[in-house]
Amino acid sequence: MRLTFSDAVILEGEELEPVRGSLEIENGRIKSVGGAKRGVNLKGAIIMPPFVNAHTHIADYGWKEGYLGRTQPEVVGPAGIKHQVLSKSGTKAGRAVRSALESMLRTGTVFHLDFREGGVRGVRFLRELGIQPLKTMILGRGDTRKELRRVLRIADGIGLPSINTLSEPVIRNIAAVCRQKRKVFALHVDETAEEHERSVEEYGCSELERALKLKPSFVVHATHASTYELELARQAGVPVVFCVRSNFLLGAGIPPLALALEIGVESWIGTDNGMVCEPNMFEELMAAWQCVRRQNPRAGREEALALLQGATGRPISKLVKKSGWIEKGAPATFMVLARGHNLQFLEDLHAGIVNRARAENMAALFVEGKAFYYGKHQEKAKILKTRNG
Repeated sequence: MRLTFSDAVILEGEELEPVRGSLEIENGRIKSVGGAKRGVNLKGAIIMPPFVNAHTHIADYGWKEGYLGRTQPEVVGPAGIKHQVLSKSGTKAGRAVRSALESMLRTGTVFHLDFREGGVRGVRFLRELGIQPLKTMILGRGDTRKELRRVLRIADGIGLPSINTLSEPVIRNIAAVCRQKRKVFALHVDETAEEHERSVEEYGCSELERALKLKPSFVVHATHASTYELELARQAGVPVVFCVRSNFLLGAGIPPLALALEIGVESWIGTDNGMVCEPNMFEELMAAWQCVRRQNPRAGREEALALLQGATGRPISKLVKKSGWIEKGAPATFMVLARGHNLQFLEDLHAGIVNRARAENMAALFVEGKAFYYGKHQEKAKILKTRNG
């Protein structure tokens, strides 16, 4: 199969460099970027990598707004409402998961990292509900060393709710096993001020500092991390996943996203709890940008680019060791954004996408050369006619 799109603005490579011209696809891979080849005329539409949602809890999707009237510990803490409803979920959780997965596809996400509760049973439950072409990296958990090892046999890695969940020897052991088996090890850190202060009081350092000693694949939240602690993450090369909307709505605090970008921490983006937020990366990026600009009014093109990289190809490159970018020889995986009114007259394309793009701009989503989704734009009919070469 061969397919060419012309008159597009293509965000090429890791730097997401805007290239005006054509995108040529052959046998599911990108044959060329740029040039003036004739093909489906996109009339200036944007071709960019699809989203990677770096932190989800999609099984909670069946209890939307279940957080009302409750604090963060009362929602997602060990005795929180989240765990109560999950234990009694039945078939509702299955329907909710499928709904969340479909919602992610409709909003441009093709890969997500889910922290899955429920041990072995929870991992199998989510694995059976997967839909194409969305890829789910399942990070399971358990209450004992034995259970963790059983989970690791069928999961893509381990995703702990806290460094305090298990004893230090058990956590060190499972982190080492993950590295040995080349699987992902990640955990939540410093999500609330109380967790941060308790760790400093009991251990003399923050949860983030303690977590970095375990050499994790990445950490989530770091909402109350200091400049020193974020610098340690940068030096260790450990990405931090920021979940701005969830932090806001659960009252956990304002994540130090602008500071992380200034220091040079690899910053990924996640939507977190399905009870609290829609798994919509367009909305999450917009919230992240607002957070950055609130903290640093001089934030500009570099920060917008870093956010866009962290929301697209960076997690794939780090965790899967494959290209998540639009470049020659890479899988033809991308989305097409129609300009609409909101994406015209942009002084900076990266900042414009981060701040203004919406799911309504999606004209098409391609995964490895195959079209899986079409929006409600003029490009739809033309693409449909040519999708099979």
